[in-house]
Amino acid sequence: MGGVAGHMSHLYDNPSLTFIKMKDIMATVSEGELEAEEKVDGQNLFLSYSLADGKARGARNKGNVKEGGMGATELATKFAGRGNLERTFVEGFATFEKAVEALSDKEKLQIFGPNADIWYNAEVMDPGSRNVINYDNKTLKIHDRGHFRFDREAGEKADEDISPRLQILDRALGRMQTALGEEDFALARNAAIELQKLEDDVALKEAYSRLDRALGDAGVTDTDRVGTYVYNRIYHGIDGELSNEIKNDVVAYLMKLPQNIGLVNLKKKLTPEQKLNLKDIVDTKQLILKQAIEPIESIIHDFAVEILKSVQSVFIADNDAEVKRIRKELSVAVNAMIETGAEDPESMEILQFHLNKIKDMGKITTPIEGVVFDYDGHTYKFTGNFAPLNQILGLFKYGRKNKPLATESITNNSKVLTEVEGKRIALLPGGFKPPHAGHYELAKHLASLPDIDEVIVIIGKNARFDEDDKISIGAEQSKNLWDLYTQKDGNIQVRIQTGKTPVADVYDLIADPKEFSEGDTVILGKSDKDVDDTRFERAQSYAERNNPGVNVEEKIMPAFGGAGMGGTSLRNLIADDKKDTFLSKLPKHLNKADQEEVWEIVSPQSNEILNRLIDKQVDEVSTMGSGAVQGSGNGFGPPNTYNVYSRSKTRKPKIQRAKRQRRR
Repeated sequence: MGGVAGHMSHLYDNPSLTFIKMKDIMATVSEGELEAEEKVDGQNLFLSYSLADGKARGARNKGNVKEGGMGATELATKFAGRGNLERTFVEGFATFEKAVEALSDKEKLQIFGPNADIWYNAEVMDPGSRNVINYDNKTLKIHDRGHFRFDREAGEKADEDISPRLQILDRALGRMQTALGEEDFALARNAAIELQKLEDDVALKEAYSRLDRALGDAGVTDTDRVGTYVYNRIYHGIDGELSNEIKNDVVAYLMKLPQNIGLVNLKKKLTPEQKLNLKDIVDTKQLILKQAIEPIESIIHDFAVEILKSVQSVFIADNDAEVKRIRKELSVAVNAMIETGAEDPESMEILQFHLNKIKDMGKITTPIEGVVFDYDGHTYKFTGNFAPLNQILGLFKYGRKNKPLATESITNNSKVLTEVEGKRIALLPGGFKPPHAGHYELAKHLASLPDIDEVIVIIGKNARFDEDDKISIGAEQSKNLWDLYTQKDGNIQVRIQTGKTPVADVYDLIADPKEFSEGDTVILGKSDKDVDDTRFERAQSYAERNNPGVNVEEKIMPAFGGAGMGGTSLRNLIADDKKDTFLSKLPKHLNKADQEEVWEIVSPQSNEILNRLIDKQVDEVSTMGSGAVQGSGNGFGPPNTYNVYSRSKTRKPKIQRAKRQRRR
């Protein structure tokens, strides 16, 4: 339950959680005093009902909700041609439609509002389209959490406690189930899991001990928060003779903290050599953040495995038989992958990483995906060995970049969507020669949406000229402008095109498992003036073929900017030296100094200087003999020494282990 349902995190994902509270949660779980719900491995679907139309509504994402949801025909069209998955969604939705008809109009109004205002987080479980776990029966389960009221005027979820409405639904549940009669699908609500008290406190003591060592190594205490731990890990992992101020600025940028001064201002403090090293850090930002939290993640994972040991699924009659089947499936996958491992060493590194988390087959003791629980107003989950198991089986079935790792296949031919929670990234490709206020406002609007984690701007690499060919705006100039515009926008990333076109880069990113993995969503924004634009109409099917589990959404946006905002007209203003008119087309948040810097980057004088520098550089290169360009070995980077996800031959940032703090 992520995305539109609201965030559900592991303990280590919440930067505001103190380690005292983390230990309190672990102690409560260890004593068997935690109220939890089974997290099931099905197909996520949001459900509502429009009393005005007299029809049930379904949604897979926030965009569907904004559009009022899908009816039976629209849902069938969305999943047409996807075999068992299509049947699963259509039959599950039909079950909901029939069950709702058992309600009176008054109950429908109380539960769903007048026009599909209240949405319920549900899961469609079907043995015919299973992911990993094989449930006994077809079941439509309405969860305990993740429900919301959608405010159409604001275009966002409203702050409302849905539990009174859920209670009305629960009182009518018996009638709804009876109305289904002999339908294949059953309707379920309760999936409470009773976690047993551990026989001894060995697992808890071991977790506490490892946690204390990890905190000591990072120089933090029980009263500190997870975010402080990550901050210290990255800070002490920075290599090179940098001032404390610059180190703090680097970490604040990576973690998107309020004191982040932005990439442009950070670069102004650095030497040319330090700027190169900073680029290495920015390019590996996600890996740095992952490595920073890894010690805590490992502790929580191992503790969750002990907590979930032999927990029984509500939806499986013979839990032991299902555990044996899962173990056998994993064994077949691992053996087959090892036999062909020499053909794909990077996949073998991924396999080894997840096997290290599982440790041995004997640690797979439960057929449940995990449990979900609330603590202090936040929803958390424990998933144990399901997560690495799911990653290995997904790697085996679909391979990397749609290249299977083995010829032997596990019996599961349908490519299915899962409820894996991933990042939601908006891609914004274009020429941007130069970027103007409308471009920035579009990126800023996307970045401000609560369901988008980051925006990636992709700049076309080809230069553009004015009508008289007096000046040109190149990719580096465009990037310098974007960096200036977004210097305080921590979740807007700017890149220059590497493929044939910016749109081709979008497709390449969607297919790249290092950029996007199962559960991630790519948002492709386009103006409401370009609704007939078909550049991305194949993006979802392309993802399914090349990077299964990655979802693609198109988001229709209002057109930003006004008259005279076209690239050609702006380049003409630059060529004609109409500085004031040109500056009026820039983002409004730029101050006078920023505007002057923009003009220095794009003005006719800077173009002439740039052309002379290029000519000089070409002359120097043409006179060079063979030899290597020497550079300094100093740099700074992430706090661990091994990237388990890739073994690139390109230069990586220097990495130091986080310094151990002497305990007093």
